[in-house]
Amino acid sequence: MRIVQITDCHVTGGGAPYRDEDPRARLEAVIDAACSWGPDLVLATGDLSEDGSDASYEYLAGAFGRLSAPVLATPGNHDDAERLRAHFPHCAVGAPLAFEHDWQLVLLGSAKPGLIGGRLDPEQLAALDILLSDDDRPALIALHHQPWPVGSPWIDRWALEAPEAFHDLLRQHPRVRLVLWGHVHQDVVIEGEGWTGLGGPSSVSNSLPGRERFTVDPDGPACRWLELSPDGGFETGLLRPQS
Repeated sequence: MRIVQITDCHVTGGGAPYRDEDPRARLEAVIDAACSWGPDLVLATGDLSEDGSDASYEYLAGAFGRLSAPVLATPGNHDDAERLRAHFPHCAVGAPLAFEHDWQLVLLGSAKPGLIGGRLDPEQLAALDILLSDDDRPALIALHHQPWPVGSPWIDRWALEAPEAFHDLLRQHPRVRLVLWGHVHQDVVIEGEGWTGLGGPSSVSNSLPGRERFTVDPDGPACRWLELSPDGGFETGLLRPQS
């Protein structure tokens, strides 16, 4: 199975810039690269919109539609969850969203109204526990906020709150092989006990890793690709627009 993760697009209804860049033009270029690669599925892991407007989601739905693949979405702290779901019906708002294939893919909604950081409610964790208990395939979990520090103070202050219960679930369910997130605007790889954590780069602007403040990465925008094997193996890397 071939997956692309596109995250942190930060488009607005009126086409405003984001960190002095044109988020629509950069997203279109990232989608061009993803189209050339040919995904079977798209994971859109939050902050797709900067202003949570219907106009931004109308644009995003058209842009993502060019990929001709199902899109599974989860809101970020800048998104309006209900408006996002109106344009992307396969969206994790409230209960976890599961997608069944050779792997079990589960999206979680970590964004909560009024919060910049993330949170998983006890009801979400209980539902995730049931999903992971009722299957034996390798599993991938995706959410917006990072469940572990990534070493960049400017964004680690807005990570997933009280992540220990989530970590405990991973230990109880060793078939979880991958955990993906957005939010951090950089490529991150964290190796755990039987799982790998992957932070996705933004489609508009990224930061160099390990910085106190957001420091623009001159390599520019990107998205993540993944190839998942039925036996639980995977490969991953980044797709960037052609210069």
